[in-house]
Amino acid sequence: MAQTASNAVYSKPKATGCVWSAPEGTELPTDAEAELDAGFEGWGYINDDGVDEGHDFSADSVKAYGGATVLVIEGGDEVTYEFTPLEYTNPVVQKNLFGDSNVTVGTDDTTLKSVKLTDDAHAAKPYVFEHVLSNGMIERDVLPSAKVTGIDTNTYSSGAALGPKVTVTPFPDAFGVKVYKYFAKAGE
Repeated sequence: MAQTASNAVYSKPKATGCVWSAPEGTELPTDAEAELDAGFEGWGYINDDGVDEGHDFSADSVKAYGGATVLVIEGGDEVTYEFTPLEYTNPVVQKNLFGDSNVTVGTDDTTLKSVKLTDDAHAAKPYVFEHVLSNGMIERDVLPSAKVTGIDTNTYSSGAALGPKVTVTPFPDAFGVKVYKYFAKAGE
């Protein structure tokens, strides 16, 4: 394949947001264009560092006498998504960080009333990350089952927005897939 400059891209969030999560059992999208199921809730704005998709690919080399590598035993790829939500008082953010049952909202379901920090385990649920690529394509990453596996330091300061960096780790579905990446031309 020839070199194609339009394949070199940067990304921005979709106008409707970048990070979405839903209760387990919510219908998952199977392309980059369909509307998300109503069960998906947006996390709102995230900071300008965007989303880091990390890979911790483990492999062990087997060496022969003399030092040549003759076999590589692959142990898997731990995929993670890291980002910092900026909407600290968004109930969706707080529920994902600390558990639905630990967050109390007002009667309008949008006003945060209280949050309890406990040792409760995070629930596995589907996540979607949506990006608009600079060549006019949409990328939608669908994590069928994932959970929050890290919450970084939250610094209270007059010089920075509240919001800890969050790590989300996906798990394999029944087909062994952790993440489905879908692409489409925007507006087609």
